[in-house]
Amino acid sequence: MIRAFLYLARRSAHNRAARQLRRLRSPRYLVALALGLGYLWVVAVEQRPRTAPASVAGARWLEPLGALGVLTAVLWGWVFGVERRVLAYTPAEVTFLFSGPVSRRGLVQYKLLRNQLLILFNTLLWTLILSRERFGSSQWFRAISIWVLLTTISFHRLGASFVRTSLLEHGRIGLRHRMLSLVLFAGVALGMLWSIREALPGLAIGWASGPAAFLDALAVAAAEPVPRILLAPFRAMVRPLASASVDEWLRAMIPALTLVLLHYIWVVRADTAFEEAAAEASFQRAGQRSESGGSVPARPAHRRLPRLLRLAPAGRPAGAILWKNLLAVVRTRRARTTVVGFAVAAVAAGLLSFDPNGTFSDIAGWLAAMWAAMLLLLGPQWVRNDLRSDLLKLDLLRSYPLRGREVVAAEAAASTLVLTALQLGMLLIAYLAFLGNQGMELSLEGRTIVLVAAGICLPGVNYMGMLIQNGAALLFPAWVHLGAGRPGGVEALGQNMLMIVAYAATLGLALAMPGVLAAGTFVASRGALGGWAAVPAAVTLLVGVVGVAAVALRWLGRVFEQTDAAGAGIVA
Repeated sequence: MIRAFLYLARRSAHNRAARQLRRLRSPRYLVALALGLGYLWVVAVEQRPRTAPASVAGARWLEPLGALGVLTAVLWGWVFGVERRVLAYTPAEVTFLFSGPVSRRGLVQYKLLRNQLLILFNTLLWTLILSRERFGSSQWFRAISIWVLLTTISFHRLGASFVRTSLLEHGRIGLRHRMLSLVLFAGVALGMLWSIREALPGLAIGWASGPAAFLDALAVAAAEPVPRILLAPFRAMVRPLASASVDEWLRAMIPALTLVLLHYIWVVRADTAFEEAAAEASFQRAGQRSESGGSVPARPAHRRLPRLLRLAPAGRPAGAILWKNLLAVVRTRRARTTVVGFAVAAVAAGLLSFDPNGTFSDIAGWLAAMWAAMLLLLGPQWVRNDLRSDLLKLDLLRSYPLRGREVVAAEAAASTLVLTALQLGMLLIAYLAFLGNQGMELSLEGRTIVLVAAGICLPGVNYMGMLIQNGAALLFPAWVHLGAGRPGGVEALGQNMLMIVAYAATLGLALAMPGVLAAGTFVASRGALGGWAAVPAAVTLLVGVVGVAAVALRWLGRVFEQTDAAGAGIVA
């Protein structure tokens, strides 16, 4: 069976490569591939230092810092559990493998084998980035070490996702099957929180002394008994990367390979336990049905929606499209996890801001502020609950008794609300993180002004950005990925870069005139209002953006009404 799986994986990879080569006949794929390869060349080759940095090679903070990075990736898998999509099968695989003499474990092993193609590509990329000139060890050893590390992380995140799915779908039955995994996770989380609390004073001193001192303080904190025990498996995963000799690398690879094997066993057994929990829940339900002498009331297929998200029986028809797209986001588990995470982060940031050291609150505040700013450019690429997801059903959308501009307006409004909520949440976290900082150059009043002004102008700016993205999908559907999921590959990287550059240029042109008017308002009212002049300036910017968006909507509405799915190459 393994030989059959290897043959299938090899032929699938060959056919995928052949399909990618045939796509190069299209100029858009050729340009995107050239941009993607150019970017990877610059990152992986051109930026390599000629000699190994003495401050990096052999640094004592290298291993604990890498272990903390791996721990972060692992915790992300426990919180969001995104790796279960690895087990998504194509229709052809469902047709031929599920009906064939292949066990459930064999199906899981086949998908894990297919996932190795992506891991091998990432291994090649990271081997070039972390080249011999950077750390001074053999590239072959480094490639094997990176492969082991990425495989272990992938297995762990997949197993964690099985645990989360079992708990969410089977309740107490799933809890009984996952007790050991949950106890280990809770122990690691509590131990890390206690260790961070104990290390805060030393880390604060290091932070005030500069990056090198902070990294040294981090290494000292990681060497304490509790963090050393908790980080031991993660250190074992990254230790081969920091090995400087063959003997050291061979000794480090033994525990690293052992972790890969243990994670593989865990994933296979976790998937089996998931199936057992589902079967046990089914048997319990069947028993309840037989005891009651009839049918057991089915669980409601949906949760009770908040009042703000309930669709009124009467209203503007375009509101139904807005409601549908918002509901597609709100009802996902990731959305609920994000809301809870933001709430916890906001409370923690507010409490830590009054700590005398203030190290972690400052770091969290600046990170949240930077992410909020980055979302202005990258957010419209990530938030896609709009026309880019619905355009494959263009014929259905055009059958609605709505004008084209109403459809486009409602589609863009849904993604705008989601993106604006994310940005304001991050800005609020940053505001609370700096709340107790009395020595910050920007005063509390100034930070309040920034938060209020952002709350006023961000919806308009984001709406303009979403109109640009949805307009690109209407005008150039072949250049924009439509539907759910995200394409992969080097050409997808180049295409995203091209879209980001074009989006930034178009957004800059759209905001030029409103920005000039807002600047004039700020200058004119600054004498009377001081820093609070930013508020009327934000209102002016919002009004100007609304005017530009109204013109764009009328145009895009006509384009929507005149677009033919077959003629534009939009195929579901």
